[in-house]
Amino acid sequence: MATMSFIISIIALIISALAYRRTGGAKELKKTVDSLSSSMESFKDRAGEELKERVEHLTSVTESLREKTAGVIDRLEKAVRKEPEQKPPPETPSEEKPSRPKRPKATED
Repeated sequence: MATMSFIISIIALIISALAYRRTGGAKELKKTVDSLSSSMESFKDRAGEELKERVEHLTSVTESLREKTAGVIDRLEKAVRKEPEQKPPPETPSEEKPSRPKRPKATED
């Protein structure tokens, strides 16, 4: 029985080796790997260019926002620091304290 299993496994091994050679073997596998690696390289290049463009766009937008924010802060500073036309004279504290109104006392019922 063991001999029969061994012979069948040898036949299956020979058939698989023939099928591998018929499909192209190592040459076809190498060609597929080379094709995939070149596709990956071109994808990396395109992705790198797109990333650079996006970074440049974000940089310009950020610079524009920074300039606008600086302008708004300058205008706000000028508005806050602006002197009023006339200042009212400071109030002089009177020496007499106003008397407090008296509260009615609580009565017990």
